[in-house]
Amino acid sequence: MRARQLLPWAVAVLVLAGLAWWALDRQASSGAAAAGEALPGFAARIETLERIEVRGAGDTALVTLVRGDGRWEILERAGWPANEREISRALYRLGQARRVEAKTDNPALHARLGVEDISSPDAKGAELRFTGGGEPMALVVGSNHPMLGGSYARLAGDPQAWLLDEDLAPARDPANWLDRRLADLPLARIQRVRVSPAAGRAFSLVRKDDGFALDGAKRASDVATATAGTPEQLALDDFAADDGTPAAAQTAVFESVDGVSLTVASWQDERGLWARLSVALDREAALAWFAKAEEAAEPPEQRLAALEAQLAEWRADFSGRRFLLPPHKAANLLRSIDEYREAP
Repeated sequence: MRARQLLPWAVAVLVLAGLAWWALDRQASSGAAAAGEALPGFAARIETLERIEVRGAGDTALVTLVRGDGRWEILERAGWPANEREISRALYRLGQARRVEAKTDNPALHARLGVEDISSPDAKGAELRFTGGGEPMALVVGSNHPMLGGSYARLAGDPQAWLLDEDLAPARDPANWLDRRLADLPLARIQRVRVSPAAGRAFSLVRKDDGFALDGAKRASDVATATAGTPEQLALDDFAADDGTPAAAQTAVFESVDGVSLTVASWQDERGLWARLSVALDREAALAWFAKAEEAAEPPEQRLAALEAQLAEWRADFSGRRFLLPPHKAANLLRSIDEYREAP
């Protein structure tokens, strides 16, 4: 009688022991698998990649990067060069990323981690697709762990989700992938800025001592010097096709000592300050300036050829485009004459 009573308990113990062994075995297997690469074999293919896509909800193409002639370009921005350094960093992080912990393999629970199939119109994650150097590869990147950091992710087509040791969430706006360098006309080369406001009379900023001042002012001011330095390492936040919008804010012409004139015609909308750029060169002024150089410098004609080549590149970049300028540069172009009069 007592043996019959103990039998169910013995069976239960055996079942629980079996379940415990199964769980430990599965945990050990998962732990071993978790030690692998986030995207197996990816690191070895970085240099042979030809195309990178970021796709979002509804399998929508958000960013498309293609490599040709030794550089990355952005299809959604008419082939404008991409930021090579940032792409290299992103690819390196992905190549080094490792699996930390196995998560759900139940597709019904994927949305909780943001790794659901991106064909869903409500998908929260993004899919990274890579082409070149072998078979196409794809990784669905979801949310980040709220405390540990690192992204939840899974290989496209594989239901097993993982927590990774890197934040791999890709930028979804093509503007964030742009090579933001637009032009560079150093402050040391500027000799005058001619400003034509949309309303009111035109005025000029001229070199005074170690800075710039409103023409006629007794001393240089920080605000005038900052405005004169606008084209130094001038960057863009975004660009679009030039739709012919009239410049309603003001036009500034930056004149350099070597004959370059950079014209920035600007206007505002809800996104910020847009500008249309053009450049011209006074060849005689350039040659005269180069002739003043020390004997060790390159011949004036050679320096002129290099300058003309640089300006030709700028013209190609400026042609048919309008540029969204960073706020700190935009502020310089929106100042009124009164701000220069009142500046200390």
